[in-house]
Amino acid sequence: MPLDRDKLARAETGEAGFSRLEATLVTNPEVVPRPNSRQMNDVSRHTDAADLQFQNELEFDYSLDTRDYPLGNLQSLQQVFDAVQCHKHLGKHKNFSDQTKIECLEVTHAGAEWKTLDDYDLKDLIKEPGQASNAFPLPLLADETRNTPKGRLLLFLVPLTPTTDTSFGSRIQMSQSSTRELYETLKIHPIFLLNMLGRPDYWAPVNHWDTGQGDKLQAFDFSCQHPRWNLQVQGAPLSVYMRHDVSKNETIYIISHKQKDTNVQALRNILNVALRTSSEQLRATIFLDDPFDMHVILSTLSFETSKHHVKRFQRFMWTQINKVDDQLAGLQNRDRAQLSELTKQLQVISQNADSHLGNADVCIITATRICQAHARVYPGRIEPFRHQHVKDSIDYVIESMKKQKIWFLNYKNRKDSTMSLVYNLVTQQDAANNIELAADMKRDSTSMSAIAALTMVFLPGTFTAAVIDAGIFFSPSGTQVIKVNGIWWFWLAITLPLTLIIMACWWLYKRRKDAPKPVSLQADGERRKSGPGRPNTRRFSSFGSFMLPSRYGMGRLTSQGGKLD
Repeated sequence: MPLDRDKLARAETGEAGFSRLEATLVTNPEVVPRPNSRQMNDVSRHTDAADLQFQNELEFDYSLDTRDYPLGNLQSLQQVFDAVQCHKHLGKHKNFSDQTKIECLEVTHAGAEWKTLDDYDLKDLIKEPGQASNAFPLPLLADETRNTPKGRLLLFLVPLTPTTDTSFGSRIQMSQSSTRELYETLKIHPIFLLNMLGRPDYWAPVNHWDTGQGDKLQAFDFSCQHPRWNLQVQGAPLSVYMRHDVSKNETIYIISHKQKDTNVQALRNILNVALRTSSEQLRATIFLDDPFDMHVILSTLSFETSKHHVKRFQRFMWTQINKVDDQLAGLQNRDRAQLSELTKQLQVISQNADSHLGNADVCIITATRICQAHARVYPGRIEPFRHQHVKDSIDYVIESMKKQKIWFLNYKNRKDSTMSLVYNLVTQQDAANNIELAADMKRDSTSMSAIAALTMVFLPGTFTAAVIDAGIFFSPSGTQVIKVNGIWWFWLAITLPLTLIIMACWWLYKRRKDAPKPVSLQADGERRKSGPGRPNTRRFSSFGSFMLPSRYGMGRLTSQGGKLD
């Protein structure tokens, strides 16, 4: 539809019923891209120089073949990228030790024993046993495996040692060849290798289901990471992997942990108590009854660990809040330095609360996924109370962490209100200081007015006395005639030009100081890149004019509004 030119002309003059700004939208309907968008100039202006050197975000080695695990028995397209990631870190020699030295708990129907394994012991332990009975359909897993007399539990404790030039800053106490053989023999999920090496990113829990013909479940695995509640000392996270082979009734646990991890030490003590107190006839049944037992115990231990650090956080928070209450009640003098220190401590409280909120979310997600995986494996339709202990324990962890998260949100809100109170205290103190300063200035102004009044009284007489005392005017003795000395013209010839020169110099100095300083586009661009500078402010002159910032392009205006330049 063609545009009405007459209407557009009337729109530009404001006669069409809408503003000139709206008229520009009608008269210029075409939106022209910016020159930078058309020419694609300076597309990397928001990046750092180090980022420009990084060319490939997915820098992997894709030269894999059937010798790389698990491509020798590829069953799904999803396994390919898992193999690529595993190959990247498995091929880095510094991620591993020269020799293997790990602890392992082996529980069978014949007994239970803690072992310290080297490369040869590990190879003998994980060698492929004979094949057992057929796999079971997923809904009948809980009922078919109950009466299975044989089975095995292997619990590997793999410590991490802080080391540089590794994938994630840590090295496991296993050799590269033993790690490869462990994964290939026990069919460990390859993606767990990243967590096993100490990846600190807390990604989502991973589970995997191996099925055979007729959609029968042969094996399943579940891996996760537990949060680190100690904010004072950081280290590698606690990573746990579990694989349960249904046909063999074999459960494999791999726990990767930092040195002297309190949760791992507590788990070991719990297992030792169970080994001492359980009867030999029921020991295998207790340890092999539910493959999720270790996952649930570690989740419970993680929750118990959080209680200690939450108490420390609460004591620190209430200490700072009580200090603010003392300031408010007048029990302490409102020192500005103390209020500034309280502001810093409240900021620390805010950061710690955010960290604990993140840990609570990680714990809730992990425990929820454990609960979901357990419910899928053991639906409990025939024997609903057989695995009730595990279900109750993980439900307790989930609900407790949700409640703890509610308290942390409450603590954060209290911190915000306390921070506002500290800000108001500082503002009130500043206002009181300003009032006191204004009173002092008023008293000083009164004194200056008195001094000015005295000056007006005595200055004329002082000036007259100084001129007369200079000898310019004199009276001959015995006469009443006043005569002027010849030095009078010399004094006048020096005083008047010197006064004019001083006033002219002062005027030129003020004019140059108040003059706008032009800034080139290149210099302005460099200043913007180097960081935000102090903006130009209005500068007032005693000559009745003021300067606006040069970037507005309005020139220099007089107090009457006239434009000078």
